[in-house]
Amino acid sequence: MRVLQTILTGLVSLLGVVTCLANPPKVIIDTDFNTMGDDGQVGVMAAQLYAQGAIDLLGFTIVSGNQWRDQEIADCLKAVERLGIERQVRVYPGAQYPLLHDYKAYLLEELLFGNATDYVGAYKAPQPSLNQLVPPPDGFATHTRPAREDAVRFLIETFHRYPHEVNLLAIGPLTNVALAMREDPTIIPLIKQIVIMGGQIYAPGNAYNGAGEFNWWFDPEAAQVVLRADVPRKIVPLDVTNTVTLPQDVYQRIVGRSPPTIITQLYQQAVSPGSFIYDTIALASLYDPSLDVDTRVLYVDINTTFDQNYGKSVVWSSDPYPSIHVESPSTVVFHIDNTRFFNLYADLLTRPVPVKFRWEPAEAGQ
Repeated sequence: MRVLQTILTGLVSLLGVVTCLANPPKVIIDTDFNTMGDDGQVGVMAAQLYAQGAIDLLGFTIVSGNQWRDQEIADCLKAVERLGIERQVRVYPGAQYPLLHDYKAYLLEELLFGNATDYVGAYKAPQPSLNQLVPPPDGFATHTRPAREDAVRFLIETFHRYPHEVNLLAIGPLTNVALAMREDPTIIPLIKQIVIMGGQIYAPGNAYNGAGEFNWWFDPEAAQVVLRADVPRKIVPLDVTNTVTLPQDVYQRIVGRSPPTIITQLYQQAVSPGSFIYDTIALASLYDPSLDVDTRVLYVDINTTFDQNYGKSVVWSSDPYPSIHVESPSTVVFHIDNTRFFNLYADLLTRPVPVKFRWEPAEAGQ
């Protein structure tokens, strides 16, 4: 009987893999990338899910945020090369600057409202020249180059190529997404869903003076375009990410992997117990929505008045239209299953590198 149960369990597992490989969800990751901060960790986790056939990773689109765009491109090119997916997953250069909130506007913000007391990302220094880019700890990419197609064009063409199939994971400022929606509004009804790491609903902010969340504060006008679009939208705000900081035992599980991988070594250099790992929670929520244990349907907008609440979320429990033109509500995540999340997180970050494909991947176009 026990042997029969073992065989049946194996068959169920195999059928799950076959089903996963047959029709994995298509995903684009729009990111303000870094080597092994939360965006870099998402890159590793997504590559491993892609390798096992759990998602179809269509590409990374890059936007200024944590760093300036060109530094992020350099870091992402090295990441896909390090992970062994550079022939399948391209890196698409996106917006260098927000729609309105550029570096000079940030300097004016400091002049009018006081010096920053919280995170400002790329705005900690002026945009560097290309010869000032800093190599990742294991060096620049040696043979991987950015796609010739820019991020906005890639987004538009991909949503048209796969109508109602593509999930967009937006884990940086929403500049690329807003530009794509403005250039071609016909993509909006074609998007399967947008999962956004950003905003603060009832929690305090973490950007500039503590009013807004960083991703949305960096480009509030772009966030407003996306929040007011009539598109299926899930928001993973600070309200949930603040409750999922990195436990000591999970950290030890990752850095204590034997033998170590280049990922666990870079992780140990960049991450410490108690760290916030914001964007990884959004990826997990997209991949496995059953991790969401407390969600609420809310109407979410953002303050774009240039004052001390610039970039702060504005929230209603019922439709504020016509006073505010929010086309559709958002599903907002407030709590996840932390135990199951951290099991997934530690597993994906400690798998072999380069990734081990369970299927024969095709090379990406240019």
